[in-house]
Amino acid sequence: MKKSKTNFGVQTIILCVALLIALPVRIYQYLHLIDGTSGFYNTWVNPTVFGLYGLCLLVIVLLICLSLKGRENTLYAMPAGKHMGLGIASLAFALSFLAEGVLNLYRVYQIATGSIPVQQLVIGDNAGKATLAFTAVQALFGLLSAVFFIIFGISYLGGKEQYKKVGLLAAAPTLWAVGRLMNGFAQTISYRYVSELLFELFMVIFFAMFAIAFAKMCAGVLKARIQMRLFAYGALSTFFALLSAVPRYVMLLMGRQDLLYRQISAYEVTDLVIPIFVMIFIFAVAATKQYKSVEEYGAEAPEEGEEGAAE
Repeated sequence: MKKSKTNFGVQTIILCVALLIALPVRIYQYLHLIDGTSGFYNTWVNPTVFGLYGLCLLVIVLLICLSLKGRENTLYAMPAGKHMGLGIASLAFALSFLAEGVLNLYRVYQIATGSIPVQQLVIGDNAGKATLAFTAVQALFGLLSAVFFIIFGISYLGGKEQYKKVGLLAAAPTLWAVGRLMNGFAQTISYRYVSELLFELFMVIFFAMFAIAFAKMCAGVLKARIQMRLFAYGALSTFFALLSAVPRYVMLLMGRQDLLYRQISAYEVTDLVIPIFVMIFIFAVAATKQYKSVEEYGAEAPEEGEEGAAE
């Protein structure tokens, strides 16, 4: 095995710089541009709106392009032995999934019994019949994700790879993301003035892509092109999770809950823990320096259908 040349360091710098710019801009928007009763922009004719969207697009393009450039150096190994940071982050992730899962189970009960008005979901406290199945999916796979990350965390606290015995559960975070994504699309929004929901959807989409790569690593399935999926999508989910969650907590600490159309809940707890787990996991993988070039496995396997040929 030889030392791999990756762009992970550059990607990390881009992520940090982008956050240093985006978070203050986002806090300014909460204070001056976002309607606390809907989560929409009061007006989209503002330099910070175009600037923030432009920055988001630039970050997406840069991180994905850098990963595409380095994808030939792939096949990183899962961290081996004890890893306290990864173990603690996994358990914290599990607790956030557990809290959200319980909350969503209660929400399913409310929708099913009519405690919440049965109508198309409107931003706020109302929920609709169309969201019942999506909320149930999100609750189920959120709880299964909690189970997996408990086992995953215990594995790295104890130094034994017990998570490999429940490899199928590694797919639960991806399916949780699908349920949450469908719930997001079910919301009635103004696409012209959309604000909070857009960043949350991007966060969930990129986390789902990261979770697919993560699940394949846990199952030992993916043998090539892991850097693009793991590093780029992980960094992008971190960017949008922090962009969604941190300014909301700042508003809470400032005593300006009136500016939040949805009060801080288990959703925001999960959003805040996603970047912690994702980045600790990525750093742990990058630090192993255990990899083989694609050539050591023979011809590189393209996506999906031909992946098995490279194993």
